[in-house]
Amino acid sequence: MLDTVGFTLSRFGLCVTEEVYDPWVVAGGVLMAQQAAVISLRAAGDTIPAQAGGTELLLRAASKDRLPAPFTLPFSAAARHEFERLVEARNAFMHPRGVTWYVSADTLARGMPVATKVVRHLILTQPILNNLVSPSEQDRLREDLKAIDAFADFLNDPY
Repeated sequence: MLDTVGFTLSRFGLCVTEEVYDPWVVAGGVLMAQQAAVISLRAAGDTIPAQAGGTELLLRAASKDRLPAPFTLPFSAAARHEFERLVEARNAFMHPRGVTWYVSADTLARGMPVATKVVRHLILTQPILNNLVSPSEQDRLREDLKAIDAFADFLNDPY
């Protein structure tokens, strides 16, 4: 997951000027959130379906029946909507249907912070196991997530 976050950050910085990296930012954002959910759910003893939908893993992590409080992922309807926009963009890229692929700056600006919040909560703020990530890796992860949020803020800025 740390590599996924780092990969996503490196591509996010490039996509500001080169759209060719947009699909990789979208795919990385979805994947890092899903990886954080799977790590937490498995640590809690939950089984992961073989063909989980794009948002299903996060919904499972948001269920107190699967991930007990205080580890439960806070995942509002608005957050779900923004994350699903990322999933839809990822799916459109991964499974092209003969149309030009495009992701809006708005989708990235709103969806990527949801992905970073998922990782931050499940891995750093309320990890179900204390040793999911070493202290040095935690520092790197915090910095990478902060940088992804900064790029999202940049895309959200109207000026």
